[in-house]
Amino acid sequence: MNKFVLTIAGADPSGGAGIQRDLETFEDFGLHGLSVITALTAQNEKKVQAVFPVPVAFVVKQIEALLKEYRIDVVKLGMLATGDIVLAIARLFKKAKFQKIVIDPVLMSSSGYPLLDKKGIILLKERLLPFATIVTPNLNEAAIVAGMKRISNMEEMKLAAIKIKKLGPMFVLIKGGHLKTVSSKQLAVSSKKAIDILYDGRKFKIFEAKMINKDVHGTGCILSSAIAAGLAKGLNMEDAVKRAKLYTTRIIKQETI
Repeated sequence: MNKFVLTIAGADPSGGAGIQRDLETFEDFGLHGLSVITALTAQNEKKVQAVFPVPVAFVVKQIEALLKEYRIDVVKLGMLATGDIVLAIARLFKKAKFQKIVIDPVLMSSSGYPLLDKKGIILLKERLLPFATIVTPNLNEAAIVAGMKRISNMEEMKLAAIKIKKLGPMFVLIKGGHLKTVSSKQLAVSSKKAIDILYDGRKFKIFEAKMINKDVHGTGCILSSAIAAGLAKGLNMEDAVKRAKLYTTRIIKQETI
């Protein structure tokens, strides 16, 4: 029986991130990908130049049309652009009662272009995160969502995870790929490793991978959509994250050859 995974995110004409990358990832995992576009972007691999949010009513119409035909196993959220879109999706989630929701809190492009307005960030924290099975912020996103000035070591990553968990998600995955020096009182970790921390409210699970010194466009989209794919295939959260990290590393290596 086909498994259906829905991505609700922005469109990336370069194909490296957003809807296009999510659908490619779902296909790699042997799943049927569905998509709802929240914003059109003018971007290439290096820079976002402009964003055109889709009207809220049309975002909702896209989702409602799919719900009439498909039983959706997992929903993955990426770029949501505006607070009005965030609020509309939160209201829809309340009615639709999806079982598994992966939220990648896309707040800003790697080149510094804002991808969610200030109202959207507040509503994301208050109205959407309580629905999340897992939320997957990078260090900058985690600092904003947790209300911290910065995250510069593993203790601060753990503190951010605790703060974000209090907003309601079942799991928090803090992605430490941008951490230049990794240190911990409890755990000595080489700075040549990329460290991610998974927190379920009780314990921390540390994931290590070799640091690849290359910025690849769309890695956050790849990882979060791969986690969504793993959950759709019935993996538990730890195994879904582990498999998603292996997949993401493989894709990065392919694109840096």
